Amino acid sequence: MDLVIRTQLNEAVIYEATKNIFSGKKARMRDRGATVLNLLSDEVYESTPIARQRFPDLFEPPTEQTSTGTQIEAESTGTAQAALNGMGETDPDESQDMRDSQECPAIAYVTSDSTASDIAGSSLPFPVQLPFPTEHLLMEKLQKTLELACYQYGTRELQSIMQERNWDCPEAVELNQWADLLGHDGNLQWQGRGKPLKEVLRSIAQIRHTTVHRIRTDSTGLQQFLADAEDLARALGDDIYTEVISKLRLDAESTITELAQNKQSIQLQLDKAQDEIAKRRAELDLEEQENLRHMKREDKRYCAEAGEKLQKALNLIGSFAVASETGDAVLNGDRDSVSDDSNLDNSEHFEDCSES
Repeated sequence: MDLVIRTQLNEAVIYEATKNIFSGKKARMRDRGATVLNLLSDEVYESTPIARQRFPDLFEPPTEQTSTGTQIEAESTGTAQAALNGMGETDPDESQDMRDSQECPAIAYVTSDSTASDIAGSSLPFPVQLPFPTEHLLMEKLQKTLELACYQYGTRELQSIMQERNWDCPEAVELNQWADLLGHDGNLQWQGRGKPLKEVLRSIAQIRHTTVHRIRTDSTGLQQFLADAEDLARALGDDIYTEVISKLRLDAESTITELAQNKQSIQLQLDKAQDEIAKRRAELDLEEQENLRHMKREDKRYCAEAGEKLQKALNLIGSFAVASETGDAVLNGDRDSVSDDSNLDNSEHFEDCSES
């Protein structure tokens, strides 16, 4: 395949997947991959006519489109939007963090609590998710605690950098900026739970994005955020903040585990009720079939009785017709006999008269 054609196909795929994400202000982002950067530079995201001219096949009305395909596209767009939400603004302090997020694989949210993870990981119709006001308050508390811990570490180990950047208070630095700085100049003695420091720092930066942009997070994601935050606080060497985050994590895990167990109990009740309903439905189906068979038998019996009744009536009418024909024949024979006798009597009468 020609290189130009292959490049255009790749661009078409990327544009189709990201056109609903890079819109509005986000269409002005420039710190993306080479292909996306080309599309942004050519204003493809900002102008539908330009996109139509560049990728005419994408704008042809489909001959057949199912509702399932539309739903999948909407869900994938929403998921990607949530993942990139918070990275849409052209913030120079976040550019390095976004580059790091492209180089590392996505974070796998695995909780350290087996009970909670087993329940939360099961396919429940009732998702294990805290009420959003509580979840957001927890994320705000976690972000604030991490920013304080990072600032204390900076005043001890990174004084020159902090003075150069005029970071004179914890409120002056966002958490994702600390993640970027610690990843390059932090000199941390890392002893995490088997996870590379770079992945943990990505998770720390994501805490800020999740908090600021109000992204809902499931229970497993919350527990992973808390575990990564505790690992970072421990690496920063601050026992006070490590203890604070550890308590947050334990309280959250306990609450989530209890919530998950309650939801599992609801699921078991639902399953039991569904089984009972299925059993009753099967019994009703059998009863229905038996009723249908009974009705068929009764219908057959009534039809037979009706046939017999009508047959008797028909037989009776046939017998009456035969009897009528026989009776007429007998009556005609008797009438002839009477007529002969009367003639004979008349003859005798005449004979008697002549004798006298």
